[in-house]
This record gives sequence, C-alpha cells and structure tokens, in this order.
Amino acid sequence: MYSIYLPRYTIGIDAYRNFHTILRQAGTSCAVYYGKKAWDAAGQKILSALSNAGIAVAAQGVYGHEASIENAERILQDPKINDVSFLLAVGGGKCTDTVKYAGWKLHKPVYSCPTIASNCAPVTKIAIMYHPDGSFREIAQLAEPPVHCFIDTEILAKAPLKYVWAGMGDTMAKHVESIFSARGDTLTYPSRLGIKIGELCFYDILDCGRQAYRDAEKHTVSAAFEEAVQNIIISTGAVSVSVSKDYNSALAHALYYGLTIRKEVDEHHLHGEIVSYGTLVQLMMDHQEDLLQKAYIFNKDLGLPIKLSQLGLDIHEDLHDVLQAAQNNQELIHVPYPVTSERIYEAMKELEEYTGGDQ
Repeated sequence: MYSIYLPRYTIGIDAYRNFHTILRQAGTSCAVYYGKKAWDAAGQKILSALSNAGIAVAAQGVYGHEASIENAERILQDPKINDVSFLLAVGGGKCTDTVKYAGWKLHKPVYSCPTIASNCAPVTKIAIMYHPDGSFREIAQLAEPPVHCFIDTEILAKAPLKYVWAGMGDTMAKHVESIFSARGDTLTYPSRLGIKIGELCFYDILDCGRQAYRDAEKHTVSAAFEEAVQNIIISTGAVSVSVSKDYNSALAHALYYGLTIRKEVDEHHLHGEIVSYGTLVQLMMDHQEDLLQKAYIFNKDLGLPIKLSQLGLDIHEDLHDVLQAAQNNQELIHVPYPVTSERIYEAMKELEEYTGGDQ
C-alpha cells in the first residue's frame, strides 16, 4: 500500500487571498517561521492576508540560518507551538525544510509560501538537513509534504535574479537523473507518472527559460516567468513525491555534495548552479549526446556553468576528495551501473573539451 501526495498550490500575484479559503480549513491559529530577507519581502502581505482570513499568529520568528535539526528543535521548544493549528513556512528551501521537519515532529500540518523560485522544497516530503556548520547531514523522509503551497509571483519576480537562474538549472536535472536512476527497472504507476512529469522539468525549461530569465531581469511577471516558476517548484516537486526515492537523484546531485565539501564552492555558488554543472557531467558520462547538447547550450546562454573553472576549481588540481565524496554519496546507491570516481573524472575532463556538438 502507498499514498501519493501530488502538489496542491495557488499561484498568482494575489495568491495569499486564498488563505481565507484554504488555511481556515486547518484552523484559526498558526505559527509562522521565515528567513529574514523573505519576511522583509513578504511579511506585511502575509500578515495582512492572515488577518483578513481571521487567523491569529500565535508564534513567529526567524527559523535560523541553516536547515538543521537544531533549528527545528528550537521551533519545537516554543511554549506556544503546541496550541497552534498549523505551521507556515515563508522563505527559501532551507527555511521550508526546517519548518517541515518541525511540523513532522509535532504531527501538525505545514503550509508553504516560497519567496524565491529556486527549488521544490515547498511541495515535497523530504527535508535536506545540514549540521550547524553547513555540512550535509541527511535527507529526512517525512510522512507528508506541505498541505498547500502559495506562490506569489510578484514577490518571486522581485527576488534576486540568481535564484530563478539557479532554480532552472536544478530543475533540468530532475528529468536527467530520474530516467537514469530508473533505467532497467520495472516501474510502478507512481514512478512512471513522476518520470513522465519530469519531462516538463527539462523540455519546458528549454522552451521558456530564456524568456523567463529576461523577464525576471526586469522583475516582470510574464507567462514565461510563471511557466518557469511552476516547473521549478511544482513539476520538480511532483516528480519527487511520485517516484520511488531511488529515482529522485543521481550523479548531478551526488557531484553537488562532492563539490561542496570545498569551502570555496559551497560559499560562493548556489545549489542549482552547481547541480546544473553536474547534469552536464552525468550526460557526458552516460553518452546522452542529444540531451547534453541541449543542456550545454542552455547553460551557456544563461551563464550557468559549463566548465569546472566557473565553480572556482581547476580540472588539473587534486580532486580526490571531491570525487570520493561524490562516489560515496547516497544518491548513487541505485544507478544502472557503477559510477566510480574514475568515471566521474573522465566525464569532467571530456566536458572541459566539449564545445556543444554540431549546432
């Protein structure tokens, strides 16, 4: 027996007006946790919408600065938290994952209000947790995703351009990784559904991504921008909640975890930016020439990395620690053939010489 929780969401410049219809079903009191910059961008709009919906804010505060169990435990220690009807997460992926984890421990529903379009955390039932120093800890498998996601496109369009830029890079990886990890397996219906939805993550971003980027530069809520946002948050999230956990990631994310053991990479580059480079490495390793060419040209057009030097490293330096961490990462437990550090490095070297194929 299994249950599938496909994303429920409201999108638009007035998305928070739906608080009255949707949040009131959960109750009339809540706890709101957020990132500081996120609250500066969306706080007044959210408080006004909660007030208009007749929902009291019994507890609120900055979630912390890392998606950590320690920050989740701090939320749990709030004496008012046990009396609220639900939790509301306002911010990016780390804020959302922290609040999701806390809600899971409390057995209380969580709702999400993303303020940047960079990942699918607002609709998934995993929480990527880190140690307080920022090093990776675990991917917690939660019981349920947030009940509903409210996507205010006006707030997302005003956010720094780098987030939707990196978000598109991360989104394209979903299709590439899921079809790779699932290769050769007999798939259940949910996994087939998720993998089919995953095609949107790649091909829709190819179609709308360049225009969405140009519109985001001007902070314009356009059809292309809204399409990109829904793929970044919803399509990717739908894959995550549908497919077997074995098919959620592969080398693109394993290499991300390997590369980010280097402080200079972790501190100066965004998650989706690094993952987009890993996507190219995986496609090169797997000899997926057509997808590689499409992804490479897209990355090049948008300034996403196509060479290791764009992440501050040199292909000729000693990368043993990076490669070993990638090879040992849990995302490579279920793949169609052994992905060794030697194989990864060979693909990285080949990518250095690649120019985009026949264009």
